[in-house]
Amino acid sequence: MILTPEEKSSRGPLIAFIDLLFLLVAFFTLLLFFVQQRTELSQQQMEAVQEQVARITGQQLNVPEMLETLEQVADRLVGTREQQAERERLLAERQRRRAQRGTVRLEYVLAASGLIEYKGSTFSPEQFLQRVVTPLREKSWVAFRAFAASATPFGAVVEHRQLLLRDSNEFDTYWDNVTRPEPAAPER
Repeated sequence: MILTPEEKSSRGPLIAFIDLLFLLVAFFTLLLFFVQQRTELSQQQMEAVQEQVARITGQQLNVPEMLETLEQVADRLVGTREQQAERERLLAERQRRRAQRGTVRLEYVLAASGLIEYKGSTFSPEQFLQRVVTPLREKSWVAFRAFAASATPFGAVVEHRQLLLRDSNEFDTYWDNVTRPEPAAPER
């Protein structure tokens, strides 16, 4: 009978794997060492800064507390910038919407009786809103210009303005409580 030689197993890959593990352990050990060295160095620098600040100001200051305070201030500044950017975005959106439609100037007279005179007709505020203002709003933005005698109570003027502007989302609105200028009489 012929004996076959016994197969020998190779230990080369196992040795290579053990070498690789050793190198990884050594790398992470060195990494931890250097991180600890950096931490100690930054701690020493912070203590040196605290000593210098204490020498200059004559007061003992805590640098970590100062850094926290500065961080809070920076956060507030970032928040303020974000709010400003949001306001600018809303303003740009408002101007874009405003540019989509034209603006119509609506001039009328508020009579002492509380009625509104417009183009030779007299309306109650609700009728004026329904018959004149609402159809104009469907096509364009309305810029109101109201005239009233100086004897008209200011509260009545404000009430009419609130009624006409309610839920309108118009940007070009203003109110004058003045008397309409009378045309000059012809000279002889």
